[in-house]
Amino acid sequence: MKRFARAVSFVGVILLLSLTIGYAQQSMKVISYNIFEGMRKDSTAGKVVFSNWIKSQNPSIVALQECNRFTQKKLEELARSYGHPYAVLLKEDGYPVALTSKFPIVAVEKVLDNMHHGFIVAKTNGYNIIVLHLSPHKFWKRREEIDVILQTVKARKYMDGPWMLMGDFNSLSPLDSNLYADGKLIQRYQEAAKKYSFHENLVNGRAIDYTVQQKMLDAGFIDAAHATSPQNYSSRIDYIYISKDLKSDLIKADFIKDDFTAARSDHRPVYLELKAH
Repeated sequence: MKRFARAVSFVGVILLLSLTIGYAQQSMKVISYNIFEGMRKDSTAGKVVFSNWIKSQNPSIVALQECNRFTQKKLEELARSYGHPYAVLLKEDGYPVALTSKFPIVAVEKVLDNMHHGFIVAKTNGYNIIVLHLSPHKFWKRREEIDVILQTVKARKYMDGPWMLMGDFNSLSPLDSNLYADGKLIQRYQEAAKKYSFHENLVNGRAIDYTVQQKMLDAGFIDAAHATSPQNYSSRIDYIYISKDLKSDLIKADFIKDDFTAARSDHRPVYLELKAH
C-alpha cells in the first residue's frame, strides 16, 4: 500500500511539473518602454539597474524609445546583459528607438525620411514589428508620420505573420476621450503652447487630436492595453497595437507600475503577454 502511495505521489509531482513547464511555454512577454533620454536616471556603468529590472520581467522582445547616446555596440552589450543576443538601433544621434530580442532580428528597415524621430521595421520570432516614436510637438506631423507607418505595413503584405506596432505615439486615443472631458488636459496643452511657440498639439489651439489613434483603429489594429485593461490609467501616449490575427493569442496587456518604473522615466512601460506557439 505504501509503495502504491509513493507511486501515486511521484506521478502527481511529474504531472505538476509538466503543467508548470507547459504554462511557461504558453506565454511570451513583450515590453515597450520610453526610457527617458537613454535611461539617464540609471547612472551605473552598463545600466546595471535597468538591466536587472529587464531580467526580472523576462520579456522575449523589448522595444525602446529615447535611446539617447547609445551606439549599436553599446545597445548590443546592454541587450546581451539581460539575455537578448540580438539588438537593432535606429541611429546614433538624437532620440533613437531600438529593438532587442531573444530571437534573431531580420528583414530590418530603418526609416528616417519624413519622420521626426523615425521608426524600425523588422521581424523576430515570426512577428513583424514596428518600433516608433512620433513627433512630440505637432499634431499635423504625427498624422503624416502615422500615414507613412501604415503604408509601410501595407507595402510589406508579402511578409507573412502577425504585426505588432509599439512605442511612444505622443497622441491620445478616442477610446479614452472620457478621461479628458473635463478640459484640464486641453488647458495644460494651451499653457505649454504659450510657453513654447513651437508646440502645436491641439487642433486650432482648442481641440484634442485623436486622428493618429483613430487611423490605427480604422486600419484594423487592436489597442492591446485597452482590450484587456481598459482605462487602468489616467492618461497615456504609449501603446502596443496588434493585428487581428493575434487577438486570440492576447492574454494580457497593461502598464507596469512598480518602484523602478515610478522613478526611472517620465513614462511607464507597456507590456503584453501572448500565447506562445
